[in-house]
Amino acid sequence: MLFSSPDYPIFLIAVFFLYALARWGDLRFAWARYAIMLLLGDLVFLLVSKDPETLWDPLGGALYRLVASDGNWSADLAWRWPIGLAVVFGAAMIGRRGGGWILSARGQATIARCLVLVLACVGALVYAGSSTGLLDAITVQVVAHGHLAVLFVLGVGIGASAIDRSRSLGRVIVLFVASSLFYHAWAAAMPGPYRYLLSLLLATIVLDYYLGIWIEGTDDPRARKLLVAVSLVSNLGILVFFKYADFFAQDVLHLPVDRLNLILPAGISFHTFQSLSYTIDVYRRELRATRSVVQFATFVLFFPQLVAGPIVRAQELLPQLDTLPPLDLQRATRGLYLIVVGLFKKIAVADALALSIVDRVFEAPERFSAIEVVAGVYGYALQIYLDFSAYSDIAIGSAQVIGFTLPENFRTPYRSANLQEFWRRWHISLSTWLRDYLYITLGGGRGAPWRMYVNLSLTMLLGGLWHGASWAFIVWGALHGFGLAVTRYFQRASAARPASIRAMFVWCAAIAAGGFAIQLGAMDDAGTWSRIVLGWICTTPLWAVVTAWLGSDPWTHALGPTLAWGDVWFAPHTRAAELLRYAMLATMAGALAAMQWLPSAWWIPAALVPWACALAADVVESSPTDPLRALAAVGRRAIATVLVFQYVCLAWIFFRATSFANALAVLRQIGRAELDHANLVPLVTTALVVGFAAHFFADGSFRWMRDRFVALPAWAQGLVLAVVALVLRELAHTKIVPFIYFQF
Repeated sequence: MLFSSPDYPIFLIAVFFLYALARWGDLRFAWARYAIMLLLGDLVFLLVSKDPETLWDPLGGALYRLVASDGNWSADLAWRWPIGLAVVFGAAMIGRRGGGWILSARGQATIARCLVLVLACVGALVYAGSSTGLLDAITVQVVAHGHLAVLFVLGVGIGASAIDRSRSLGRVIVLFVASSLFYHAWAAAMPGPYRYLLSLLLATIVLDYYLGIWIEGTDDPRARKLLVAVSLVSNLGILVFFKYADFFAQDVLHLPVDRLNLILPAGISFHTFQSLSYTIDVYRRELRATRSVVQFATFVLFFPQLVAGPIVRAQELLPQLDTLPPLDLQRATRGLYLIVVGLFKKIAVADALALSIVDRVFEAPERFSAIEVVAGVYGYALQIYLDFSAYSDIAIGSAQVIGFTLPENFRTPYRSANLQEFWRRWHISLSTWLRDYLYITLGGGRGAPWRMYVNLSLTMLLGGLWHGASWAFIVWGALHGFGLAVTRYFQRASAARPASIRAMFVWCAAIAAGGFAIQLGAMDDAGTWSRIVLGWICTTPLWAVVTAWLGSDPWTHALGPTLAWGDVWFAPHTRAAELLRYAMLATMAGALAAMQWLPSAWWIPAALVPWACALAADVVESSPTDPLRALAAVGRRAIATVLVFQYVCLAWIFFRATSFANALAVLRQIGRAELDHANLVPLVTTALVVGFAAHFFADGSFRWMRDRFVALPAWAQGLVLAVVALVLRELAHTKIVPFIYFQF
């Protein structure tokens, strides 16, 4: 997968310049522009194939062979290169002269029909090859000639970009080619029929393209429901087959059949949800069906967020493909800043936590003490947030580099004072998708109050199942579903009758005490899971009412977005804040130096100094009207935040565990309350401290760093990026840790 390989920066740079040249309509140096675009397209293809022998055009074929310097100039180049040149030249002429027709609704309908024919041929070829055992031999020939297909499509895009009326088509085709190759980079490394997964994905895209047009074109309610049902069955059917076939056959139905052991296609859950959002929105008449199959395919395949989100809805991205946004230097620079932040989260902290403590604890929890297991659980909570938000940062930043805007996906979720707020901050694109397309479809908050709580629980149960075919994921969903339902109940009850909070607290405390007494006196012969379930049911209401009460202060709500750790006593003082932030930058460099040359005892203090400077700078800039009230609100919110974090970490145990037995072993080790900490080496403790400091970093200082980077001249930005790249190279581990959400 290109996204997690060192080739991704090259891929992104190549796509950026290829896309930028597709926007340039000046006829001067036109042939030079076409040649550079062709070379860039060859480079993108070469990042997937890894073999200059697969290139058919003479320009890229000769140049990249020279770069490879393998001296292999086979005799068949004499006929291969003219064919490749003829294909790309002919395709460019088609794009240049017929771009307007291709862009029209009639042209797009013709392309859609051609795609159906091509995909049917590919399907028949794969079926015949699999049946006869000749698929590998067929694949060798497909790979050898695959560049011709890329040359043809890219050539049409290059030609279309030369004319004003079809330039938008040329730019979309460039993105379509890049996104298709980006996904195929994963499929190409798979065995057998998996190497043709791009064709399966394109088949679902073409089907949803037609279904959208048909749904919009009929007013018959039954026909509309039938068509949207076809979209649901086709998309979810593929998802269920690849992701849940073995789980339902073996673990749920216990059928006497062998496991299929299917390989889960990269990002299948994300592009399934993304495509479904389109047909459902058309069905709800919230979106007009697109007549451009090329735009729709580019929307579904859009490479920055294809594999692990954020889930971008058609209403957000299709208009940007219809009227492409201009390239903006400031937006691109902000995108680079986001990419750097994402790389730091992933390489410097998330991978360090995974390799140093998390993987070891969950592989064999019995080898660790209670405090070490807790450190592993906290480490996983940080790892999954930093890892997944890093992907989102890189994806959003990559889109910004080429001018597109993707929705925010994370908003420091561990600052949440209740579970409902957590889901407004965690994986925002998924939580809002589940809310709009599942929770509301189930009935939402309509009807009797109990239905809302049932719908919340059911939504989270299905959300847990969406993450994976395992009972552990279902338990994770149940924990969040029940926690959300109970939290929502106490929020509504306390808002309607504030005076009843004390009585609710007493009743919930009594329930918790009763559950504890039952465990001590009447469950001697009960199993471990029975004890855990009873303890969870009895203590969750108390947890929910406490967090609801702590978050009921209006000041707490006002401080929610930033936690406002420093809104206490200081009056605004911009110059002092500026000095503190420059001190923050200096101490960041000092912290890196300390970790390189000073004893480990200095590492944590050195890591905390920049965080303290950033916090102090935000404090100096603040101006509360009631400092003491603000301090009390911060204290209440901090307690609620700690309580919510503990509940979320309990759920993370089941999310990370490989089985129920593994989750039970983790919980059992925590229950032993052992305090030995020989495995909490300085690398582990420092990574934990840096992870929490990064998550609770002062928002104002973070924005200040971003704005200062954007304001730098280009040469200074390049220097900063080079220094960061060198630092990340030193911090990186030799073992590559895949992004966690690739598995979903």
